[in-house]
Amino acid sequence: MQIDKDTQDLIDERIKNSAPPLESFTPQELRALRAKMAETPEELRVDISHVEDFILKGTLGPITVRKYFNESKNISIKQKSPLIIYFHGGGFVMGDLESHDLVCRHLCKQTNAIVIAVDYKLAPEHKFPAAITDTKDAINEIINRADEFNIDQNKVILCGDSAGGALATVGTILSRDKSVPKVHGQILVYPWVDMTMCRRSMDIDLKGMILNKKTIEYFANHYLNSYKDQVDWRASPLLTPDLSNLPPTYIFGAGLDPLVDEGDAFKRRLLSFGNEVYYRLFPGQMHAFVSNSVQLPTALICIKEMSDAAKEIFSRQ
Repeated sequence: MQIDKDTQDLIDERIKNSAPPLESFTPQELRALRAKMAETPEELRVDISHVEDFILKGTLGPITVRKYFNESKNISIKQKSPLIIYFHGGGFVMGDLESHDLVCRHLCKQTNAIVIAVDYKLAPEHKFPAAITDTKDAINEIINRADEFNIDQNKVILCGDSAGGALATVGTILSRDKSVPKVHGQILVYPWVDMTMCRRSMDIDLKGMILNKKTIEYFANHYLNSYKDQVDWRASPLLTPDLSNLPPTYIFGAGLDPLVDEGDAFKRRLLSFGNEVYYRLFPGQMHAFVSNSVQLPTALICIKEMSDAAKEIFSRQ
């Protein structure tokens, strides 16, 4: 199995430092560890002219979101712009607005779109379906406040990685079912779309990797209330009975990821329902590489392709 050189260097560093598995930490310790990883050297920061946090009303309480907009001589903050709503990864247990701040800055700068990142509620304090409720509430309020945020309602994409990829696709299905306003595309990065954890790639367990089946089970046990939740389509979008009439979908996978097979299976199910799907595999990469661009430069290639996908979807409207 070919491993990207930078990924191998990162794995070797984890082995050298005897990095403990993620499941050995408490959720609170994981969040602190993830926050430390999110620190970006000054020379790698992406300057955006307007970055502002807002509080949205939610059924389960306030939802914090962060809006990114990059004004230039050709793009005014007063004009309506396309929108990408971003849902971060982290196994529904960790991650926040800071953990994926650099990803959102890149997307904003490269697409000339407004990017709004959603800080949904995390488990185990807020178990399934709390994150789904926040997703639905956030999409509704953001798009219903389109005039205030200067959003072009005809150009809306949902995007997310890992757990956030699941939330993005649930939001897209809810949009088709008219439970939230219309979205025009979805971009899913190594999405976690099958809580049954039965795919062959779940056996990928290379020493030094950050994710394996035990880690995934750790996250699922914190997030789900019982095994019955595994087959709820909102927890496992791959198992959604009807996946017809969804907007264009771009899926990005990582070849060394235990979730890679379910991303591929989701692609095939979407295609079987007649949807337009584009799939891109990064064979030498591990899970979560996109949010680790400081150490893994290939992440920037993926983010560029995500941005190109967003611009292609926007160009159709």
